[in-house]
Amino acid sequence: MHATKVDQLIPGMVLAQDVLIPRTGVTLLSVNTKLTVEMIRRIGYFDINTVYVAALEKSDKEKNEEILAPVMAETHDKSVAAVENFITNYDQDRFTQQILDGLVGDLLEQVEMDADLLLNLTHMKSYDNYLFSHAVNVSIMSIIIGEQLGYSKAELGQLGVAALLHDIGMLRISVKTWRNNGSLTPDEYQEVRNHPFYGAEYLSKKMTEDIRAVAAQHHERYDGSGYPRGLKGSNINYKARIVALADVYDALISDRPYRARLNPQEAIRLIVSDQEGFDPQLLKVFLLTMAVYPIGTYVKLNTGEIGKVIRITKNQPFRPILTIYSDRQGKILEVPIRLDLNQDENHLLYVKETLTGAEHEKIAQQISNSFPKQK
Repeated sequence: MHATKVDQLIPGMVLAQDVLIPRTGVTLLSVNTKLTVEMIRRIGYFDINTVYVAALEKSDKEKNEEILAPVMAETHDKSVAAVENFITNYDQDRFTQQILDGLVGDLLEQVEMDADLLLNLTHMKSYDNYLFSHAVNVSIMSIIIGEQLGYSKAELGQLGVAALLHDIGMLRISVKTWRNNGSLTPDEYQEVRNHPFYGAEYLSKKMTEDIRAVAAQHHERYDGSGYPRGLKGSNINYKARIVALADVYDALISDRPYRARLNPQEAIRLIVSDQEGFDPQLLKVFLLTMAVYPIGTYVKLNTGEIGKVIRITKNQPFRPILTIYSDRQGKILEVPIRLDLNQDENHLLYVKETLTGAEHEKIAQQISNSFPKQK
């Protein structure tokens, strides 16, 4: 139980004692009431200075995620290593479907366990072997999109395999070329643009038509502006349209030799600005699926409070769960508060902006000074 000044109250706090109207002693709000914006306004109306609130405990799901997170991170690392081994040693004559099914089966199992947490890992992890981590991330994102589309487990497996192998044609390109941090020569540029052809050729003997089509068409665009064939609209394989979105998004939020990673908001803004290039219905599903505010991001609410994102939910990407550290005047709270923007009582609250640069460093330092154990 903590005595909290009224101007530091945050929606979602739970009262540890009844709030009484001064002079009359009438109960305004009862113990265990979860505060809303309107309730806080009512408390202020009666010139009440301080109320007692309970520290919010982590939900069972959050406690479970603390256990799952290191396990899933380790599995993600192993998946990247396994994909690297599989793709670099890919030989159609010695190819075994069992190995590939096992790789994608592990990813499907992880998505079923906690898709949100797995999606967070794709934002948080950084690898030197980009080609293979990218393959895993694109497969994860494509599977999650496929889930939203109502795909069966068998269909998700096929989609996951197609996404995992979408860039296999890059193996025909020299490492020096695709890791180039400067301008490509015209010949190198054309060689990179040929990798969809190479991928389809690699997969021609053993794979289904869908899987070959994804390798060949993941750089095609809905408006016909893509490559290598300039296909348009429904002429592009449907699974290739799904993988195209995941491919672009993961590339934008990953460090590349020629540029630093973008934050998810910037990446989504770029994708939306080029929305003609993507299937409009799939783009809607994608926007409801991806994490706009990754874990660890500091944000400011429309009411002025500042908090750190501690959880995202794929169906409400613009309404994360936060730990609130400062009140609307910018004063650090004595006790951080958990705030779930998905709760009905918080429907008037929303993230107004993401803190970056100097603002981010300032609030992070203030929190570090006030709560040494907070990350």
